[in-house]
Amino acid sequence: MEILFPVAVSLLAQWLKKFSPNEWATLGIVAVLSLVAAGVYTYLESSGYWQAFLNILVVAGAIYTYIIKRFE
Repeated sequence: MEILFPVAVSLLAQWLKKFSPNEWATLGIVAVLSLVAAGVYTYLESSGYWQAFLNILVVAGAIYTYIIKRFE
């Protein structure tokens, strides 16, 4: 589940590339986003919120798979 933050950073970086004036600015944006994501992940894991966040994702995925997809 630790792949969530890198995926979010990658998607956000791809979206922000459209607004970047050059390659160096894009690299700077990606570096800052990576540091922010690492800080958020470290905080969530050290405070115990990471496990709660993962539980929410698992329950939401189960509800979507078993209930919503079944009755479409």
